[in-house]
Amino acid sequence: MEPYRNFDEILTARVKSIAESLRPATPAELHKLLGEIFVADPTHPWMESATQFVEEHQDDTAYRAQTSDGVGLVFYPRTGRGMWYVLDPKLKKLSGVGIISENSMKHLIQLVPGRQNRPA
Repeated sequence: MEPYRNFDEILTARVKSIAESLRPATPAELHKLLGEIFVADPTHPWMESATQFVEEHQDDTAYRAQTSDGVGLVFYPRTGRGMWYVLDPKLKKLSGVGIISENSMKHLIQLVPGRQNRPA
């Protein structure tokens, strides 16, 4: 059993892991990722929305990252839009998906290389 971690410790670990794993992603890579995320349920209601989301942003630079506790992120800094997902490692299927909040997006954009006011 994992030792108890308070909210600040969890948040610090998440920010660190996002900064370390953050990288640009091509539309082809994102389409492949969507196939992996929704492999267990290709009719999932989010599959069409997520695919359309990637299609609408073909000309924008996307970024991917992974938190220390397994939350995957895909976002577009220019438009300030993105999604998060959680794949259950034991069941190898999607256990959660959603839109990244405006507040969280502001923090993520600051982690993108070349952006001003990056956190230390």
